[in-house]
Amino acid sequence: MAGRPLLELVRDDIRSFTASVDAEVLRPHDDAVVSRADRLRVAICVAAVNNHQSLLEQYAAELDTLEPGAAAVVAQGRWTQLPERTAALLDHAEQVALDPAHSGEEEIGQLVQMGITATEIVVVTQIVGYVSYRTRLLAGLSALAAAGPGATTAAPSSAQQATSPALPTPSVRFPTYRWRPFVDAPAPPEKEAGADARTPKKWSPFYLTLLHDPRVLGERTALYDAIMTGTGKLDRADRELAALATSLTTGCEYCASVHGRRQVQLSKDQVTAVLLAEAGPSALADPRQRTVATVAAKIAPTPPTVDAADVDSLRSVGLDAPAIADFFAVSAMFAWANRLMMTLGQAELPPSNRTP
Repeated sequence: MAGRPLLELVRDDIRSFTASVDAEVLRPHDDAVVSRADRLRVAICVAAVNNHQSLLEQYAAELDTLEPGAAAVVAQGRWTQLPERTAALLDHAEQVALDPAHSGEEEIGQLVQMGITATEIVVVTQIVGYVSYRTRLLAGLSALAAAGPGATTAAPSSAQQATSPALPTPSVRFPTYRWRPFVDAPAPPEKEAGADARTPKKWSPFYLTLLHDPRVLGERTALYDAIMTGTGKLDRADRELAALATSLTTGCEYCASVHGRRQVQLSKDQVTAVLLAEAGPSALADPRQRTVATVAAKIAPTPPTVDAADVDSLRSVGLDAPAIADFFAVSAMFAWANRLMMTLGQAELPPSNRTP
């Protein structure tokens, strides 16, 4: 599996759950909805736009064992040689990977008009999200490995956060959105919310939509919870700050609102998250917060641009190697979460929150 030595740098739980997700997304026992070959085609497409050569080569080799010569058609963009439905799904996958902000309800509607089912759309979007996560996690861990052992500098203790009377309150800047799905949900779940580690804590419209691919939902839920709330070296408030910075860069209003509020709750800081959302990472006075937000914003784009110098920057504000690995996992996960939220549905303010 490409990147396995690098994955030794993350916590055992993150590594284990990532492997479980990888198997369910790309090599499920039941691939009747989307074939294993088409899953690999999507994975190749996403690895290619993220400039991740080793993953691309791994997926290409797997695909060629199933269909000799098939990988070159995808890698070289010769999609007109493929069935119309497959080509349409690859077009969708590439758009979601590159620019989820411009992949929405109209595109989903076009896929549905072609006879592509909601389950197929969710399955393919999960593949895009997972490979987006994996490429970014490996990019970050590659930078960590390239930076070498290095020394961690004690975090600055006297930095103060800049304030501005013009800033909105957290509740105004991070309102509570509803999420409206673009596809119909499947049958209601049999399990109660929070029944186990692989069941979401709440059956929101988002999670009900993801039930089109229940096994991937279960494995992703376990991975997400390990990254965001598991025992690790990165402070929980810093995890939320990284999630917020990633979501702001990608343009996911829903995720930014949720994790902006959580950062405020965990840090008891009414300014940092709002200032980041209003003015960007450079406006943050605290060096640790500014660096976390700045580097997260370099992981978010397609392709990610994080490098060894960013690892040195994180070390200079007090993060050691395990904390940096935790940080990369958070930012990578939100490349996945953002794409699901932004392309399978949209954030909407309830009537009571809308400006007249």
